[in-house]
Amino acid sequence: MVGKVLLGIGALILILVAVVFFSVNFNENKPPPEFTANFVNLDKIEKISKYRSCAGHVTVPQDGRESKRSMKHYFEVKPEFAKARAVEIYAPYEGFVTTLRSDPGEGLEGEIWIVPKRKVAMLPPFGVWQFSVQHIEVKKDLKQGSEVKDGEIIGYAAFSGGRIPTFDIVYGKMAFPPAPKKIDNWNSPFGDLDSVFNHMSDGVLAQYQQKGVSQKEIVLSKEARDQNPCVYRENGPYFENRDDLANWILLK
Repeated sequence: MVGKVLLGIGALILILVAVVFFSVNFNENKPPPEFTANFVNLDKIEKISKYRSCAGHVTVPQDGRESKRSMKHYFEVKPEFAKARAVEIYAPYEGFVTTLRSDPGEGLEGEIWIVPKRKVAMLPPFGVWQFSVQHIEVKKDLKQGSEVKDGEIIGYAAFSGGRIPTFDIVYGKMAFPPAPKKIDNWNSPFGDLDSVFNHMSDGVLAQYQQKGVSQKEIVLSKEARDQNPCVYRENGPYFENRDDLANWILLK
């Protein structure tokens, strides 16, 4: 009897390993998703941090090829929209919700991850480029596995009172195996990262260009940041001089 149980457990483990292996290989060969809709109304945004800026805290992949930089974008809301549910957040492409998370103790009001639509929808999202937005109030009817359309409201910039709402936009792959790695006092869950501005359709990118945001200017190169490293406040993960204008693009 015990032998049969152990045999069954072994078979289940082999199946799970095969599913994960197939998922990683299947997803690695899929092109990254293109943004066919903008995820925010730019008339409500004051400024956007540059990719590889020294704003906020360190955000880098686990493999160590980049360090002391923020490989995501912060979107700061205009003061007149600093109130609850004043700034809508939209899905940038058709897909499924893979992760929902909140951690009020760490100052994280809400976070959502969206994987693009795939023919094999139930595969785990290992090796998949995904869109994430953090520090938002996620729509209460969304849950893990929910399908979303491009341009559909998925939440609102979180307003906690007393400060200007700022939400984070991430375009990345989760690391595999899925375990965070401590980097300069911050836990990185990422296997890879890129800027959303490298994956927007011409129509979406044109909306930013009309506001004075150029793709070339808002995406700092690795070489440029390596030559001008960010400086931590104490031992990290937060940077000095968050509000330095060199970190930001002000919208027209």
